[in-house]
Amino acid sequence: MTVKIQFFGFAAYKITISDGTNVVIDPYLNDNPVSPIKAKDLDKVDLLLLTHNAYDHLGDAPEIIRRDKCPVICAKDVVHALTTLHDIDPDLMRVTIWGMAMEVLGVGVRPIESHHWSFGVTPDGDLLSGPAMGFILEAAPDVRIYHPGDTAITYDMKLWGELYKPTVGLMHVTLPEGSLPHMECYRCGELTVYETLLASQWLGLDHVIASHYADPENEDVKQFLSLATEAAESGGYSPKVSVMKPGEVIEL
Repeated sequence: MTVKIQFFGFAAYKITISDGTNVVIDPYLNDNPVSPIKAKDLDKVDLLLLTHNAYDHLGDAPEIIRRDKCPVICAKDVVHALTTLHDIDPDLMRVTIWGMAMEVLGVGVRPIESHHWSFGVTPDGDLLSGPAMGFILEAAPDVRIYHPGDTAITYDMKLWGELYKPTVGLMHVTLPEGSLPHMECYRCGELTVYETLLASQWLGLDHVIASHYADPENEDVKQFLSLATEAAESGGYSPKVSVMKPGEVIEL
């Protein structure tokens, strides 16, 4: 069976791995203005991965977990939010931190450090804070998919490429436009488009899938495509590059 990736906009994905297991990452669906799929419409989720405790990444995790009783891989602050604020069964939680590779339902998942923040605020005003992370998902014997969550560039990416050899990266190229309360002083997302391409090269990715946008016609997305094309035409780094529309499915 081939590996399939479905993009919902922002950083939300469903990955159907080679044995048919449905893995969902950062399920921001119901309030996502561009996702044609809402939480109730998802096929049964077998495994849920949550990169950090931001509302556009935690998304509709509570609804999905209650419906499908699926195990969840995440950090401790996300566990605390799910179990105390949303009354989720703690037995479904598979808490982890950078470097502590896991196998859940026969699926290999390696948590990777994200240079970002993870926080939430309780109804009483208490701050929940913990480690943001990315994941490398073993989707098939020769397919390892890296979802960075949100991260700034780090030279550790070169080390991860040498050690873990991800083949496909869901690499964020911008701040989603028009729907998140970003301060107007921000000039870019966690990665500039140049940093995204450089990070992809350090990671050794064969296939770069642009991520973290609502509109595939976003100027940063187009600039990233242009930069990747220029690099390839000049004899430099030349991975396959994909830009997906929300709701689109591709086969690897």
